[in-house]
Amino acid sequence: MISEIEEHSKVTKPLGAYLIEAGTITPEQLEIALKKQNRSGKRLGTILVDCGWVKQQTIEYLMEKIVLPHRYKSETSKTEFNGNPHLTLIETVSNYPQTTSSSLGDLTIYLPPKKTTRFLVILVSSLVLCSLFLQFSIYFLPDYFLRDTLAPVFNIDKEQNIPTLYSWSALLFCAMLLAIIAQAKKAVRDRHVNHWKLLAVIFAYLSIDEALSLHEKFIEPLRTSLNTGGILYYAWVIPGAIFAIAVFLRFLKFINVLPAKTKRLFLMAGAVFVGGALGMELLSGAYAELYTDENFVTAILTSIEEFMEMIGIVIFIYALLSYISSELKGINLQLRIADGKKSV
Repeated sequence: MISEIEEHSKVTKPLGAYLIEAGTITPEQLEIALKKQNRSGKRLGTILVDCGWVKQQTIEYLMEKIVLPHRYKSETSKTEFNGNPHLTLIETVSNYPQTTSSSLGDLTIYLPPKKTTRFLVILVSSLVLCSLFLQFSIYFLPDYFLRDTLAPVFNIDKEQNIPTLYSWSALLFCAMLLAIIAQAKKAVRDRHVNHWKLLAVIFAYLSIDEALSLHEKFIEPLRTSLNTGGILYYAWVIPGAIFAIAVFLRFLKFINVLPAKTKRLFLMAGAVFVGGALGMELLSGAYAELYTDENFVTAILTSIEEFMEMIGIVIFIYALLSYISSELKGINLQLRIADGKKSV
């Protein structure tokens, strides 16, 4: 059926033009599909269906109601358009209830793995550099307008500010992606669905912890009860290390069955994140006990720590988006706000 559509489209207007005009796909989706067509040699309609942007029934409907009537420009075409020659293409397609792509009331957001990762890397780097510059200005530059106001707002080591908002949002985004994958795996009864669910729960907790700084509230009680110092000055690293090791051992077999690229990215993300959260925290703790935590060297150590944590999460987001794109062939999510009443 798709083949027949595209044979007619070669003579008249291309299939992609009909789909864009109908609001069924976007120009960006068509561009991606055409690039895939150039590489694979597959038919455009097949690629669009495989990507999940259009249902095969939708393309068949376009052929019956629009492509063929436009091709032959006969009296039959007027009948197919319900006897109204002025009926628009969008109005015709909107009468078909099984289309899955964007209607006039839908909001579509695309998350290409590489572009999304590039944006996040730039955002993280900007936050860290901004924080570092403001800390430098406090210790070495004369006072200037709004310095004392902006410094805490962008201080990457403080709570309830812009970097904190980004960090817990990124962790929550990971939890959402993991929950989406878990739901997709549940639909096909994948035997590893519980691993995806548990990862989603873990990242949801990490998001809450980042937003409320829960682990930092244990520093003083643990330091007092365990009499820690030196690299264990920030005593939360003890339960933090135990938790990290337990999670690694729990998911080791699961990671080994993942595709090679996903496995490599998961391990890289974990190493960078834990290296920042625990490794740099040990170094910062030793320095803070010898000197103070209110100096520019501490600010540098903290910036490196937070940068590693943020980049680790960016790598993990890239791993999840790439996995969804390659292994699940992309996922379409729909949010429909309606009163539930049938239109007249």
